[in-house]
Amino acid sequence: MFRYVLFNRIKIVILTAMAYFLADYLVRITGFLKFSSLVGLKSFMPATFGMLFGIYGVVGELIGCTISAFLLSRALNLLFYEYVIIIIIGVGMWFSWHIGSLTHKIHFRYLRNYARFILLMLFFSFICGVLGQYFTNYSLLHEIVIWNTILSLFMGVPIMIIYSGLMSLNPILPPIMEKGKLIKITDDIREVLTKDPNTFASFSEKIDDLALREKIDMKRTFEIQGLAEEMYLRIIELYPQAIIDVKANYDITFSVEYMFIGKKCNPFSNKSISDGIENASLKLIKHRALLASYGYIYGENTVRVVI
Repeated sequence: MFRYVLFNRIKIVILTAMAYFLADYLVRITGFLKFSSLVGLKSFMPATFGMLFGIYGVVGELIGCTISAFLLSRALNLLFYEYVIIIIIGVGMWFSWHIGSLTHKIHFRYLRNYARFILLMLFFSFICGVLGQYFTNYSLLHEIVIWNTILSLFMGVPIMIIYSGLMSLNPILPPIMEKGKLIKITDDIREVLTKDPNTFASFSEKIDDLALREKIDMKRTFEIQGLAEEMYLRIIELYPQAIIDVKANYDITFSVEYMFIGKKCNPFSNKSISDGIENASLKLIKHRALLASYGYIYGENTVRVVI
């Protein structure tokens, strides 16, 4: 499990470094932006990557920023100032968003979420703008505040909605303690499934309860339960002894994630299933699911279906 987490964290650092480098370097070599491109297209990234990936996103941005500065022989004072912007906004938004949150997910389903995001961005951008006078010979207050807030709202928020709402992926949480324990994502449904059909029946009942709370219509509820059951049956048929940790969450979409340790078992492969009906069920899953993925890292199988 540790190696699995470490692999994903390293991947996040690499990908965010590449994204920040490309957004910084490619824009700056065009000479399109003034103020040595301390603000610009990349300005949405500190808040976005900070809220989604925490310190790992921030580290990736710092690496991308450093590479870009080295290639363009950037002045050290401007480089250090950009470090300050990335760290203050990235880490600040990461911690402040989750303090007092109930589920510790990133939701933008209500207007209050947008208002909270804007106020936090104005606050941390203002701090960065004020600190700019210690690193540069000119005032960057209004440029820092305007560019970071507007681009984070119109570019960063849609990315976070896609990541956490549409794709139903959970952010990395800051090390905040609540009642003596580290905070964790509160999944809408969590259950353990085995080959005993009663375990899935219990899971299906919880889907019903969630659908009632969230006012999901009956047709969509049946579709969710049907696809969830098809996926469960395929896993159990391929690996009967599997003990499956399943979790489900609802935002814009409904996601179900199955995790179990053991041999490699890809339920999306029809090589191990010869029954034509079973192959038809696979086509049904792929046709109706918005996203369907399988991963196997260090002995852990992960199957995700987004409906």
